[in-house]
Amino acid sequence: MGPNEHSQRGSGPLPGPSGPQGGPAGSPEKPLPASASRSGWVERALAGSSADSGQLLRDIFAARPASTLRALPGRTTFAWPAEPAVIVKRFGSGVARDLVHDLVHGRGARSCARREAENLRELAELGMPVPRALGWCEERGGWGGRSAMWMQSVEHTSTLRQLAERDPTAALARRSELARLVARLHVAGWYHRDLYLEHWIVAAGRLVLLDVGRARREDPPRERWLVKDIAALLHSCPAGIGVFARLRFLVLYLDARGVQDRRARQAFARAVVAKARRIASHEPRHVDRTSRA
Repeated sequence: MGPNEHSQRGSGPLPGPSGPQGGPAGSPEKPLPASASRSGWVERALAGSSADSGQLLRDIFAARPASTLRALPGRTTFAWPAEPAVIVKRFGSGVARDLVHDLVHGRGARSCARREAENLRELAELGMPVPRALGWCEERGGWGGRSAMWMQSVEHTSTLRQLAERDPTAALARRSELARLVARLHVAGWYHRDLYLEHWIVAAGRLVLLDVGRARREDPPRERWLVKDIAALLHSCPAGIGVFARLRFLVLYLDARGVQDRRARQAFARAVVAKARRIASHEPRHVDRTSRA
């Protein structure tokens, strides 16, 4: 962990004054009100940004990158203009069900940005290959206000989905590695909730997990969440990855998780297949607005 961390969960205050709570959250493209209450954690400051707690969020939301890496309703991901090796995510508001989950499990109110940054740090401590979190900041103390986080960019050749589309044999060579990593995640009580092949990248000869903002940890996690993770992976396989290859991944995953009982393995496999079918029948909840031209 970096030398400038302020607490166990990275919740120490940013330097600088803060005022009363801000108004309702809106579009992440609108400037932040100067009066909003803000907090955060910084391991490495954003190049060219202010150290003042109020100005930092204003700098991030005022940034107009030439292009975005991903754009979903209420969330934009882009390379920081003054330092392209740093990736910034800014969020227009919180997510009520995630806030409720945090409160029920004693985590306190957390913004989307803080949750993703803290998830990255905890998963890194677990030994999961994830990007390095560098900082987060939020308004309204995490109670649904706007927020932003930044992390180190990871040089990579493609997503695992892109590799599977281009070269299924090369993607299948990553099957055992993927099974071990997902099993490690689940054995530790974590589940991702968005575990598609698009959220794994091939970087420097290894797989790296992205987009962990929705990930949760429970002791123990409910089996249905593990089923959903595996079903999402299998559903996201392109046509070049056949049924036998997908089932072989499931076998490797159950072995890595230590599930040996035959009936338990069969029941899990049936649940995964059924869930994958349900996923295939749903319309996507969020659509990426990033131009692919």
